[in-house]
Amino acid sequence: MKKAVPVKKKPGRPPAKHSDPDYKQMSVYVHKDVRNKVKARLFEQEGEFSALVESLLREWLKKPQ
Repeated sequence: MKKAVPVKKKPGRPPAKHSDPDYKQMSVYVHKDVRNKVKARLFEQEGEFSALVESLLREWLKKPQ
């Protein structure tokens, strides 16, 4: 009788926001010129678009109505 050989899992991607129940996806329309400039700056700063949007929205929510 053959013994089952345990299968080693390959290292995968770390869990991302799409699999975190505390996050929800949103879609927005942004002018392509603005999008390209933001994308370029985020690349230079090693930033993430969703983190930028979330921080801007949190600051906006702090402002009095």
